[in-house]
Amino acid sequence: MKASVLFAALGLVFLAGAAKKSEREVRVLIGDLNKPTMIEGKNLKLRSKWKTLEFSDKIQLEPREGKIFAQDKDLGSSVRIESRGPISVSGHPYHGGLAIEKVEGHFLLINSLDLDDYLAGVVKNEMPVNWPLDALKAQTVLARTYALGKLEEPRTEQYDLLATVEDQVYTGMDAEDEASWKAIKETEGEVLYYRGEPASVYYHSCCGGWTESVEYVWGKTPKSYLQAQKCDACQDCPYYFWRYPEKGALSPGDLANRLGYSGEAVGEVTVTELSPGQRVMKLQLKFQSGYKTELSGNDFRVRLGREAIRSALFKVEKTPEGFIVFGSGSGHGVGLCQWGAKGMAEAGKSYQEILEHYFPGTEIKKIY
Repeated sequence: MKASVLFAALGLVFLAGAAKKSEREVRVLIGDLNKPTMIEGKNLKLRSKWKTLEFSDKIQLEPREGKIFAQDKDLGSSVRIESRGPISVSGHPYHGGLAIEKVEGHFLLINSLDLDDYLAGVVKNEMPVNWPLDALKAQTVLARTYALGKLEEPRTEQYDLLATVEDQVYTGMDAEDEASWKAIKETEGEVLYYRGEPASVYYHSCCGGWTESVEYVWGKTPKSYLQAQKCDACQDCPYYFWRYPEKGALSPGDLANRLGYSGEAVGEVTVTELSPGQRVMKLQLKFQSGYKTELSGNDFRVRLGREAIRSALFKVEKTPEGFIVFGSGSGHGVGLCQWGAKGMAEAGKSYQEILEHYFPGTEIKKIY
């Protein structure tokens, strides 16, 4: 039975746009055509609105005068590129086809490909492939579920997903390896569901002992399967405990400047609100001048830097030298804790058990 028939039988309708060939095709924005770019493939075909050009194995495209040119041939403002195999963009190969669309003065490079080929370009970027197979399988089911969700709610009319951390890091065939493909094939068509609908899924590096309820991170509608969960399996994470700065302390003046209050000096930092997962929701700053203000935990992280303050699971201590931030975990804390998945898999838990722990009440369905 064809995949499209299976999708219909399950009552799934994915809004994929007019250019979609099947419900399993995803469109990923991989970059801009903003300079001369070499495109390589086998029996290349370039289709524009007015013409079709054929090339043996390579062609240089360049933006010029608001249009796309190939060997001085005007292709207009959009083009579709086909090949009898992978298509390489500046030496980086991709499955499927390539489209170039002009949007607000930019020529967007959009890779259209089968969902599982897309996953092969994602899994290695989101989780180390030398981790246990069941951790990789859990990651793969979530990556597939997330991508299908974006077919229902695409980023724009032209593409479904970004190739960055704003969605899932996708680098085409450069990221493919045997472990990723094994996880993909052994979970073929499997998607996480809740009460008959695809689940909203999230994942992060390390929760530090507790995951977080989704409404306390992004203000989204609470979901029973996205509530704070205790995690006893991520202690091996190198950021399970951290401090900032790594040595010494931030002086009162330096902390004020780093937070955007130039000329001030912090006198006290008081956490005023915690989430169910013990993450900082709000804190109060009292300056030596007597001025007081309140910041969210996320603002505090962003202003000091996410690589410095790795999660909102932290406390601030005042010392004679200044201030030290002690924290645990890395990332937003919602959904799957990747280091926890690793720990659970190493303890003999299956990917189904891992997903049930972090998304309680959900179930895995095979939809193709």
